[in-house]
This record gives sequence, C-alpha cells and structure tokens, in this order.
Amino acid sequence: MISLTFWLLLFLAASLFAAVVLSPRYLAYLELRNEYLSNQVQLVTLENQVEYLKQIAHSLEHDPEFRSEVARVDFDAVRPGEERIAVDPDLALDLPQWNPRQRIPVTSRAWYVPMLSVLSENHKVRSSLLLTAGVIVLLSFTFLHESQSHQLEHVTRSTKDFVSLFLSRYRISESEADED
Repeated sequence: MISLTFWLLLFLAASLFAAVVLSPRYLAYLELRNEYLSNQVQLVTLENQVEYLKQIAHSLEHDPEFRSEVARVDFDAVRPGEERIAVDPDLALDLPQWNPRQRIPVTSRAWYVPMLSVLSENHKVRSSLLLTAGVIVLLSFTFLHESQSHQLEHVTRSTKDFVSLFLSRYRISESEADED
C-alpha cells in the first residue's frame, strides 16, 4: 500500500511538472497549427482563383465573342436595339473583392486552450504548481518508503481511532434507540 501511494504521488508530481513545462510549447504548437491550416486554406483559394483567371485569359485570347462581350460590359456599350434596365446598385452583380491579408479561421479553439494560456502566462500559477510538485516529491521520499511502514501504520491507526472516538460521541447506541 505504501509503495502504491508513493508511486501515485510521484506520478502526480511529474504530471504537475509536465503541465507547467509543456503548456507553453503545446500552446505555441496549437497556434502554429492553426496558422498552417489557415495558410493551406488560403493557398487552395488562391490556386482556385489563379485557375479561374487562367481560364479567363485563355478565353480572352481565343474566343472573340467573349472578348467583345467583356469589352461591351467594361465600356458600358449598348448594341443597336438593346434596351437597358436600370438596377439598384445593391442588386447589381459584382465580383467579391479578394483580400490576401484576410485570415480565415480554420479551427475553433479547444476547450483546454484557456487552461493552457493560464499555465503558460500566469507566473503565480506556474510557481504554485512547481512548489506543490516539489513538496509532494519531498514528502513521498521522506515518509513513504518501506522502512517507515510501521510508523505509518501506527499514525494511520491512531488517526482512525481518534476519528471513531470523535464520531462515537454523536452516535446513538442501540439501548438508547430502543428506549426512544
């Protein structure tokens, strides 16, 4: 039992230490991964836009009808017999403007990111966790080894007896329960 408690406490201390040491690195990794995914989405979008513009360039070079239609639209030219209807500017067809500096959010933040931020940036929390881990290791190596088993059993038994004595004051004995 002592050995199991010793190893569990050492695992707890190692986990606290790992949380403090690894949280800034993992938070930086998550930010870099989000930026990478955002850049991937932007790259695919740009590749699609380039492909579309290549098709337009090819059509402008090889399709005279398309060239004339584009020129007519650009210069607001009207063919003979063609009637134009005025449309509210809100209803006009416009191509969306591309902003290459716009960041596209790819992933939502995970539930544990705020905790990682606290563990990475709050020095009081970091110091407290490291101090707690150090105290756990110190107490584990001081009190939880096999040579201390007899003393630990005596302390455990004494504490158990004290608690049962303290609680027995508030228990109703069977003879008192029968009288009620």
